[in-house]
Amino acid sequence: MSAKPRPTDEEFAELARKRDEAVAETVKALCEKHGWDPAKVGFHASHMHGCYCACPDGPCQHIWDGPQKPIGLEEGEDERNAPGWSVTCSRCGADAMSHDMRCAP
Repeated sequence: MSAKPRPTDEEFAELARKRDEAVAETVKALCEKHGWDPAKVGFHASHMHGCYCACPDGPCQHIWDGPQKPIGLEEGEDERNAPGWSVTCSRCGADAMSHDMRCAP
């Protein structure tokens, strides 16, 4: 069984554009349904910045060869006290542990 070829940067950009368009349409439809002013609506969508990621089944633009960083620290806490470390994506800086927690089945 062979793996699917990795999409090009242009293909990832098109996937992100389609995703962003679909999200905007969903927000617009919800605003219309509930009579909300779209200019006053905010929402959070995980991983809509940086790399395109449709894990676990879709293509993922992350490249996990960035530097390791401490995880699980409060602001200002010494990194030597970190309960764990995670490799990061060299493209966007996302940490692999957060990615895997979000994408795990």
